[in-house]
Amino acid sequence: MRQDLPEQALQYFLFEASLLREADQSQAAFDLLTDAMKQYPQSQELRYSRAMIAESINKLEVLESDLRWIIEKDPDNAQALNALGYTLTDRTDRHQEALVMIQRALELKPGDPFYLDSLGWVYYRLGELDKAEKYLREALEVQPDVEFIAHLGEVLWEKGKKVEAKKIWQQGLQKDADNRLLRETMNRYGI
Repeated sequence: MRQDLPEQALQYFLFEASLLREADQSQAAFDLLTDAMKQYPQSQELRYSRAMIAESINKLEVLESDLRWIIEKDPDNAQALNALGYTLTDRTDRHQEALVMIQRALELKPGDPFYLDSLGWVYYRLGELDKAEKYLREALEVQPDVEFIAHLGEVLWEKGKKVEAKKIWQQGLQKDADNRLLRETMNRYGI
């Protein structure tokens, strides 16, 4: 279809990569997007998609490179700022750097629940549990996402609020009993 409809080829690359990722073929999706970038080297969409897939196959240097490229071209790209900030906070010890990016994303899109979750998570990693709880609760008020629930439960547990943590995790299980992050978090705490 990319050959028959070249004006839509970029979208077909993105669509095919999405299908591959959903079929647990992340490496194939990554390779496809890398090839597509040879044809469309200036595409922020391709770079963002590749960055997200790179994270799932532990190619953090590619994720960081792609997201920094996007931010260099578009310093007000809140999505890229948040994605890089969250990944740095979740997968590295570069929490202060992550905090600056996430705060900037929230300045650009105040009240975004995903950015509020990221801010809560970076404060958790920095050991500022009260701030972490505040922002994670704000995120949940806007959108009751299971990942936010997993994060808030972990913060509550670390604050010694174990009964409340278990309760919120149970709410998360009712929403999505198969959520990988929630299950991993609960297992880590022996729940």
